[in-house]
Amino acid sequence: MKKTIAMLLASSMMLSFTACGSSTTPNSTTEAKSATEAKTEAAKEETKSEESSTDGSTKSEGSAPAGEALTLESASEADIEGAKADNWGFPSGTITWVVPGKAGGGSDLAIRYLSEAMTKDLGITNTVTNYDSNTVGHQTVANASPDGSTITLATAALNVQWVTGNSEVNPKKDLTLIAALDDNGFSALCAPANAPYDTFSEMIEYAKANPGKLNAGMPSSGNNTFQFGKIQKSTGVEFNSVEASSESDRLTNLAGGFIDLGFVGLGNAQEYEAAGKLKVLATIAGDGLKIEDYPSETPLGDNYKTMQEQGFSDLYWNVKHYVYGPAGMDAAKVQEINTAMSVLQQNADCHEGLVSVGHIPEWHNVEDSLKIRDAEYESVVEIAEYLNMKVND
Repeated sequence: MKKTIAMLLASSMMLSFTACGSSTTPNSTTEAKSATEAKTEAAKEETKSEESSTDGSTKSEGSAPAGEALTLESASEADIEGAKADNWGFPSGTITWVVPGKAGGGSDLAIRYLSEAMTKDLGITNTVTNYDSNTVGHQTVANASPDGSTITLATAALNVQWVTGNSEVNPKKDLTLIAALDDNGFSALCAPANAPYDTFSEMIEYAKANPGKLNAGMPSSGNNTFQFGKIQKSTGVEFNSVEASSESDRLTNLAGGFIDLGFVGLGNAQEYEAAGKLKVLATIAGDGLKIEDYPSETPLGDNYKTMQEQGFSDLYWNVKHYVYGPAGMDAAKVQEINTAMSVLQQNADCHEGLVSVGHIPEWHNVEDSLKIRDAEYESVVEIAEYLNMKVND
């Protein structure tokens, strides 16, 4: 059963956030920015393309306010007191959060909010370590001791890289899944301001009449690549793939009319649309999400409705953030760390911080987390086969 944390009101977006501490960056000499500084950077660049007390628990001062609660199915499902008595499943000493990416990105910010809540609410000493390459970050966790001292927060990139043969880390065999957490939220499909179509449906009809002529900007192998793959597989259209790995590249090329389609974060989509530099055709998000679930300070137009809302029922893309540790972790400890994650998600500052970077905070027990991960993994395999990119099952 899905345990969804209710979205904060749009006014929470105006709150500021404190830093979660420094990090070591093995592949970069740049020190990680504070959460506030990094949030601003992420909102401009890569935010999108790469919640009440429960039975048996004690609501702390930092818990999510009433009406914005994390709902747990039962106290036995998240044995908070039992986990707390066992140091939340973690070994003594400092716990390392591995960030599979540079400071300032969406995963980095999410980990920092979780890290700060871990210190405040669990009393666990922890540090955040960034790796410029997500494949190196994932491998670092896979190689670590399976005692819970090294964990990470990974996205669909972990599945995509393994399935396409761009990483040696098999998420099902080389890592232990601890919890499925935040939904990655919404991505906006955009076109140049002078495109000969104004809606998603019109674009699909144009693409059918002009097969292979629309240039879609995307990474050679990434989440956006698979989102475009699903659109093509579902609607029967054919796009011409153009390398545009970063969101900044896609924004520049959309504004200049050098590409015809590109996915960007909603913050950038709104800014560039207001400036007349592009038009938004639709958004894509997890199954069943609606644009009203997005905490916008201003109402969004019908063009921001999800592809599902616009009548394309199978056009969604589930992207959760997953807490992983190395393979071979003790099952009882995994349950306790999973419970610890539910406590972190109830921290008001953590919750608001996650919302501020476009995430939709959630928590799922271990059993449901595995089902969610496996379903997302199979979707990646299916699209990889369609795109002739599958190397590993």
